[in-house]
Amino acid sequence: MNDPFALSDLDDAPPAGAPARTLDPADLDGLNPQQRESVVTTDGGVLVLAGAGTGKTRVLTTRFVHLIGTGQARSGEILAVTFTNKAAREMKDRIAAMLGRPIEGLWLGTFHSLSVRILRR
Repeated sequence: MNDPFALSDLDDAPPAGAPARTLDPADLDGLNPQQRESVVTTDGGVLVLAGAGTGKTRVLTTRFVHLIGTGQARSGEILAVTFTNKAAREMKDRIAAMLGRPIEGLWLGTFHSLSVRILRR
């Protein structure tokens, strides 16, 4: 029986010959100590709760780039739930820009869009 959630079709390794993208120290500029800790701590999950305009999106996108770039996770192994489709698009665009390539298979979206995706698979 085929596993509908198999990650083999979600491999997002860099193109052949391209080096893996790791965090540039500049990616951490402007993060406060708590934000920096959320990015570089990779043992377990992270729940980021903060008010509007406090850098949540930057923290999460930087963390995703760190996890993917260091090979600690593939995009299909990351789940991020947002409140709006606009926020999800913004995060995907930022991650792709930071990685320097399109990102495929990331489980990033609203509760409803992720649920539909799971049901369709």
